[in-house]
Amino acid sequence: MRSDPQISVVPVQTPRQMEEFLRLPWRIYADDPLWVPPLLDQQRKFLDPRRGPFFENGEAAYFLAYRQGEPAGRLSAHINHLFNRYHDPRAGFFGFYESVPHLDVTAALFEAAAAHLRRKGMTKLLGPLNFSVYDEMGLLVEGFDTIPAAFQTHNPPYYHDFLKELGFRRVMDWLGFLITDTSMLPVKTIESHLKRILAGLPVKFVPFRWRDYDTWAGEVYDLFNEAWQGNWGHVPLNRSQFLQFFKELRPLIRPELVHIIVEGDRLIAFSIMIPDLNPLVRDLNGRLSLWGKLRLYYAAQYAPVRKTRALVLGVRKNYRHLHLQHAMILKYCLHLWRHTPCDTVDVSLVPGNLRPWVKTLKALGGRHYKTFRVLGKDL
Repeated sequence: MRSDPQISVVPVQTPRQMEEFLRLPWRIYADDPLWVPPLLDQQRKFLDPRRGPFFENGEAAYFLAYRQGEPAGRLSAHINHLFNRYHDPRAGFFGFYESVPHLDVTAALFEAAAAHLRRKGMTKLLGPLNFSVYDEMGLLVEGFDTIPAAFQTHNPPYYHDFLKELGFRRVMDWLGFLITDTSMLPVKTIESHLKRILAGLPVKFVPFRWRDYDTWAGEVYDLFNEAWQGNWGHVPLNRSQFLQFFKELRPLIRPELVHIIVEGDRLIAFSIMIPDLNPLVRDLNGRLSLWGKLRLYYAAQYAPVRKTRALVLGVRKNYRHLHLQHAMILKYCLHLWRHTPCDTVDVSLVPGNLRPWVKTLKALGGRHYKTFRVLGKDL
């Protein structure tokens, strides 16, 4: 491939370059009404090695591409030391990929990222992950016609074409499902299914109460690392990281959208669903003023829920055969259909190789509407 002499790539080293890195997406998506701009103050903190939680167990370099003197692309090259410890000691990652529709820009960015990771001893390149499987991840390859739900990625279709041209191949697909047809799950049917699943089991749903938040957070941490063990890319989170995430999640939580199943006093399954705030976040255009914070808080806690996003769900291994994950989804639908104007439930991201989960969601009226792909290549 002939490189364009008008293209240059530099490592991000100055505050001005970081601002160009952060603001480049506004150029890429200027004509895309579905794009949701990131909140810039949050992203500055997230990318800052002094403040971002990823950097407790990882390191990253950022690159900017210029074409004809203007910012035209960006990319991170990062190493997740926990992933290397538990999965592959020679795997490096890329993320935060954006590029104008010019293949040479993308090629130059990946040449710089690959050279950096080879110097670090890495022999594989995987991504996009921003920065891990618990952050935004995957290249959107299906479902370009709808606004992304909270914590989903969004990108132009040509990104996938560019990466295939550079030799990347699929490693793992993650799926998004929508449950929108309430007629497939009328209230009486939901009640009947729930009763059948729970009949004779020594388990029960218990209500979430704010005074129990800190107690449940610790138990959810233990269950989380057990439930996700074996999923692609999972690494055990340390307690401080998880509890910090739980603390930051608190403003988005509505007690009626948290479901907990216990046996005696032991937590055996949990799920958290949040109102999807992305339509409002899109209107903020990256700026979070005091008024914007108040609008988001009101929408998260008090406004009528039109769409929800299933954020996390886990069941202890020894209880998975009891179909408790089905019970939690049915419990959500029962509440939403009865008490809210909600007509859309987003369930994502579901690993594409979890066929029982895919089968369950389809049986519950879920429609596969987006696919997010992790790709890889040897360096």
